[in-house]
Parts: sequence; structure tokens; C-alpha cells
Amino acid sequence: MEVKLTQEDIPEILRYLAYKDQYLDEELKKQVLDCMEKVNKAAEPKEIYKVFKMEKGNIPKELYFLTGEEIKKHLNGCNEIIIMAATLGVKVEKVMMREQIKNMSNALIMDSCASVLIEAVCDTFESKIRKNISKESKFLTTRFSPGYGDLPIEIQKEFCNALNATKTIGLTVSESGIMIPRKSVTAVLGISDYPVKKNKRTCNECNLKGSCRFRKNGVGCSE
Repeated sequence: MEVKLTQEDIPEILRYLAYKDQYLDEELKKQVLDCMEKVNKAAEPKEIYKVFKMEKGNIPKELYFLTGEEIKKHLNGCNEIIIMAATLGVKVEKVMMREQIKNMSNALIMDSCASVLIEAVCDTFESKIRKNISKESKFLTTRFSPGYGDLPIEIQKEFCNALNATKTIGLTVSESGIMIPRKSVTAVLGISDYPVKKNKRTCNECNLKGSCRFRKNGVGCSE
């Protein structure tokens, strides 16, 4: 199923722009809709995932980079691990860069549009995986990405290498640890034989708490 931004995504786009109940006039709404259309047109979403067996409840050696206590808690009770990656592709990056020269306001809105779209792509991809897993009477945890809890964000290169993401979906990681294209996501999910209790994370447990745009504006990313 093709994933596109719709008018229903406007509140989430505005949230990324740090809007707080401000009045959305027709001029701004049209600007947002135009930016949504540009992002939708440029986006070429691609996804990949791999499944790994857990070794007596432990993270397998191939995924040595999954360190920290929070990921262990997230995978508690699971017997398999899924690592996944998704990207909007390079065209979105190019369109936004061109827009920065012409209209910085549009560029900022398009950046928020792309952030919402990549999450929608991940949600849709996760739903497909969840549906397939349920056919085997198994259950899937929620996504857990590098940077959550004490799972280092610096593991992106090892993460993408494990997926062969450069060859399969064109996702690379710079020497400084930035994913290219930027509008990309990596995540870990666990597979269990029974429903797994969701672990609620707090801002204080997150590696991104110092730079989180939501936290700076008094809200959480899950609100």
C-alpha cells in the first residue's frame, strides 16, 4: 500500500513545527498542503527487515551492537528479533535543499512533513509485519530505535551494515553517524509466543532528551 500524507496529518505536522493551539488560517493551511504535495511527490519509500533467533533469551552475537539495559527489557520474553530500516529516499532531500534557497518557511514545513511521512511509512511497514506474525500465532513488540533509552544512537552504521541497507534500500551512514538520506529510521522489534507488555519510556530515560524539539516545547514525543 502506497503511503502518502493527507489532511489528517496536518495536526502532527504542526506539532513538529511547535504549534500549540494557534489559529490555522487558510493561507498557512494552503502552504502546508502545498508542502505536503511536494514531499508526497518526491518520496520514494523503501523498507527492509531481517529476523534473528535469540540465543536462550539473549541477543545473538550478530547483533552485538544492541547494548544497554533498556533494549534487554524491551525484548524480555521474546525468542526472535527483527531489525528494520525505512527511508524516504534521496529525492526528498534534494527537494528540501532546493526549497531552502527559495523559501526557508516552506523548507521548514517540508522537513516536518517528511518527518511525519517517514513515521507513517514505518507504522505501515510494522503493521504488515505484525499481520504476518499474527498468522503464526505470534506477537510483536513495539518499535525501539537507536537513541531510545540507553540504546546508543551511534550504532547506526553497524545497524545498517547488518541489514545491508546501502545495497538494498540506498541507506548509508556518514562518519559522524548521520543517516543518509536523513529522513530514515532504524528500529528493533521482538517476536514472542505471547502478548508482551509494553514498556512505557519517559523523557528522562531517553538519549535525545537534551536536543528533543518536543521536550523543549513542553510535550513528549508520544503525546
